Amino acid sequence: MTEDLQTARSARRIGWIFAAVIFAAVALVAMWMLPEALRIKRSRDQRTAAALTGTEMALVASESFRGFTMGANDGEPDERPLHDVKVSTFWMDRTEVTNAQFGRFVKATGYVTTAERPPDGRLPGSWCVRIPPDAKADVRRPWAKWVPAASWLHPDGPGSGIEGRENFPVVHVSHDDAIAYAKWAGKRLPTESEWEYAVRGGNELTRYPWGPERSPSGRWPANVWQGIFPEKDEALDGFAGLAPTGSFAANAYDLQDLAGNVAEWCADWYMHDAYAQLRPVTDRAAHKNPQGPEVSADPAEPGVWKRVVRGGSWISAGTEYRCAARGKEAPQFTAQWIGFRCVKDQEK
Repeated sequence: MTEDLQTARSARRIGWIFAAVIFAAVALVAMWMLPEALRIKRSRDQRTAAALTGTEMALVASESFRGFTMGANDGEPDERPLHDVKVSTFWMDRTEVTNAQFGRFVKATGYVTTAERPPDGRLPGSWCVRIPPDAKADVRRPWAKWVPAASWLHPDGPGSGIEGRENFPVVHVSHDDAIAYAKWAGKRLPTESEWEYAVRGGNELTRYPWGPERSPSGRWPANVWQGIFPEKDEALDGFAGLAPTGSFAANAYDLQDLAGNVAEWCADWYMHDAYAQLRPVTDRAAHKNPQGPEVSADPAEPGVWKRVVRGGSWISAGTEYRCAARGKEAPQFTAQWIGFRCVKDQEK
């Protein structure tokens, strides 16, 4: 009887050990499979979004319960103070909208862009980069010139075109043009907080999208100006002028070109002290999905309402392509260095 009891106990012990081994094995397999399953799901979701919207998008997940810290204390006054923001998960175009994508919109709708319409009695046109020999960086836009007939179809003015440049970002588009395209595509422009959350790629307080250094190990991770601006672009990043979209590595959210190449329109009105005017949230909670101010003010040009522009461009030097850097232009402004990308709310 005692011997039978001992045998039973031994069998139970063996059973428990066997069960523990099986459990551990299953747990290890699950730990290995979960990231892969998430990657497969993310890839499938991206393909679905591309099929629905006609372009490739990436899912920007709202990963932190607290949100993220927006702004910078070591930049311009309009980037202060630091404040916490919580954005909901959304889809974002992986790159800037291209000439080919914008062309499909124009073909489908017959849309005429701001630069193609006569403004205030003048000939249609837009701002192009034209650097004179005596250009100085401290003079407002000495390197830019209004060029009649410049438009998204003629990005460098008369005689230029987009043939062979279908994968380049569309330029000479106003904020109004960007909204029209976004509505047609079933999307919208990103808010300023969504844009900054996306460019940081989960690295909350990084100075540049790729890290703390402007050119890590001598590499240039974005299409920006190298050399003395605006005298000469040394093109150390491989491009003098615009680059095709997707020419540089993606960030952790699988997004490309958020710094440099072309600056990008955001949905928000620009207010120089927008961050300072944010009302404190109870219990120091994050501001959830802020939509920006209802009015605009720029002390540099009093009375001119402006929209936020983010990311810097290929003519940006110094600090303009930092994650927190804020630009601004009038909604009807068009130029050879401004484009856009779109976002889409995640379906519940």
